Amino acid sequence: MEIIFSRSDECLSKVIRQFDKGKWSHVSIRIDDKHILDSRFPRGVQVREFDLEDYEIIRVDGDVELALKHVGKRYDLVNFVWYGFRYGDKAWNNPNEYLCSELVAEAIHDENVKGMTPNEQYNYLK
Repeated sequence: MEIIFSRSDECLSKVIRQFDKGKWSHVSIRIDDKHILDSRFPRGVQVREFDLEDYEIIRVDGDVELALKHVGKRYDLVNFVWYGFRYGDKAWNNPNEYLCSELVAEAIHDENVKGMTPNEQYNYLK
């Protein structure tokens, strides 16, 4: 399975990288040469056209089909806010909504990547 770490010049990408102090602000799963699977605000988990420009691909063991089962689920905006503040002992996670990094963690089957930001996942997996 191919995991794609990316960033852009958009304001949200810059904010994420500033808070995370890393190179990447987003992570997605490559479906084929023209499509990716990811979770973005506001539409949530969807198969989209490969529209990334600044990215790096890492090959990992994983289950794309498991991740595809979440198409249509909402973006976990509350959990996203939690990452900005890291307030409390546990993430403010809704198990029925997904951040981009949560979707990848689900497909990889590695407990170590759960709860990580895209940049933290990149540093762990590379």
